[in-house]
Amino acid sequence: MPRTQGALLALSLTLAGAPPAGGLKPYVPESKLYALYKPGDWYVLEERQPESARLLVGAPDSSSLVEFFWVRNDSGRADALEFLAGFREMLGETCTSPLLSQAYLSRDSRRATSSVACVYAGRPLTGRFYFESSGSAHFAQGYLSTQETLPARRPLLLNIMASLAVRSQPESPSKPMPPPPPPLPPLADRRASDGSLSLKTPAEWNFLAGGGKVAASSPDGAAGFIFTAFSGNPLLPNARVEEGVLGVRYMAPRETLSYLLAALGHRHVRILEAAPDRAAAGECLTALQRRCDAQDMLARWTSAQGGEALGALKLINFMPSPMGLWFTIVSGIWAPEGDFQNQMPLLEQVASSFSINDQYARRYIQSGLENLRRLQRQTAAAMQDLNRAREQNQRDWEARQDRKDYIDSKWDDYRRGQS
Repeated sequence: MPRTQGALLALSLTLAGAPPAGGLKPYVPESKLYALYKPGDWYVLEERQPESARLLVGAPDSSSLVEFFWVRNDSGRADALEFLAGFREMLGETCTSPLLSQAYLSRDSRRATSSVACVYAGRPLTGRFYFESSGSAHFAQGYLSTQETLPARRPLLLNIMASLAVRSQPESPSKPMPPPPPPLPPLADRRASDGSLSLKTPAEWNFLAGGGKVAASSPDGAAGFIFTAFSGNPLLPNARVEEGVLGVRYMAPRETLSYLLAALGHRHVRILEAAPDRAAAGECLTALQRRCDAQDMLARWTSAQGGEALGALKLINFMPSPMGLWFTIVSGIWAPEGDFQNQMPLLEQVASSFSINDQYARRYIQSGLENLRRLQRQTAAAMQDLNRAREQNQRDWEARQDRKDYIDSKWDDYRRGQS
């Protein structure tokens, strides 16, 4: 998505390499069927059946958990959604009251992802699982943690997931194990030159940031993270998206996202899923005394370069003023559709590292509203000038009519021989 960057201002963990940061240590079981990195005091549990295998890596206090699960697929069909639907019962063998939500499916039906919540060792945990299906086996991996520890531990949990390496030929053919996901590369701290925000990305990623807005992407622009805002002004129909202005009337988030992507050269935009964020909408009212429509969306499009892309994005649209002026905040991640499942752990770690300067964060929406009010004042002044111009035109027209009537009366007198 290179044009998006212009508009904004616009795992390498392997067993042969050095251990990742954070005190992780290599772990190899006696069977030597797999190896992974984990904190030294975390436990590992294995459960092997003729048709399946389960691997759990957990914190000593059971506040966090990483799970890997394989099961043989005798149907010969690759259907990640069917596997996801049945995984709730399988997850019940690990924890109680499992709940799956916000499930997304890849276009080829081979990969899926879902938010997960359950109770493990008496503690409520939440997290995300990733599913992959082939004609011979299903594979699931994911992480769970308490609400309090999840933000800080998510990078650690993702690194444990990424570090797993499985023997290419397991000892028993009845337990097929797909290759591990690609390892997460080390992330570098990136900061906007004006100090407004920071983000962790792979070192080779493009990074454009300033004024509280950021676009970061892989060198080819095929995957990345975005956080920005656009002003909506229907009085400027010729405005360009690259200038940060949408010259259209207010649109709902779904229509806004389709419009933005199309304006940036992408085609065949389709909104696959959309869910309202009522908590964010409530914050608009309580903190800003302004109504907004917040939506979380999963979208598919054909990029300007011709590749099929998938994006998970949030749009917060603030309702228009009496003059029709409005603005929207856009944030989210995207990746090639066929590789979205593999890219998700990395993109999630990048997104979770995003941080806006606290002082700037307090002013971000307020400054957007102030800009809105400034535009309202400018527009109101322009409308007053326009009204004054119309009134002057009306007086000039009436004066011209008076002169015309006087000249016409003179010609009438002349024709009658009265002059």
